[in-house]
Amino acid sequence: EVGYVDELTLIKKIKNGDLDAFSELVHRYEKKAFSFTYRMLKDVHLAEDATQEAFLRVFSKIDSFRGSSSFSTWFYTILNNICLDILRKKSRRADAISIERTNSDDDEYELQIEDSSPGPYENLQKKDAMRVLEAALLELSDEHRAVVIMRDIDGLEYEEIAKILGISLGTVKSRLSRARLSLRKILETSKELFL
Repeated sequence: EVGYVDELTLIKKIKNGDLDAFSELVHRYEKKAFSFTYRMLKDVHLAEDATQEAFLRVFSKIDSFRGSSSFSTWFYTILNNICLDILRKKSRRADAISIERTNSDDDEYELQIEDSSPGPYENLQKKDAMRVLEAALLELSDEHRAVVIMRDIDGLEYEEIAKILGISLGTVKSRLSRARLSLRKILETSKELFL
């Protein structure tokens, strides 16, 4: 790609105060960042705020990025910590986190499914399945939801998840196993929606 700058070069430029390089980094990561924060928080405005906060932290703390892990790992750590902080603050308030879907205004942020040109009926079934899956994800604990999103939705490697969460590889695998089992149980109780 013409004009493509590798990530490490971008980071060096950002450390030297290059705002264009920072804009390029934001451009590369903003969709992934929003996707992660939205799936964790299930609120468009909170996800937008969390994503913006993450990029502000990247900009202000870029000098602390040493490159011992990938930028992606470092960035997901920031995203995850911000989301967990928001969820902790929400749970401290009297109103509990809602697991109900708000309205269809949020549809543009649904999980993406590879399109093989299905008809309207198939599209409706997929949307229903995504709503059920998103609701089921919200029923998981914050720890379980984060690991499922990172591994099964965003496709991160186990080692990267371990670094992001600051836990051992074995803990990642056992947490993911328990999360998948819980998710399966939740989804099984929702089967009547598809009958």
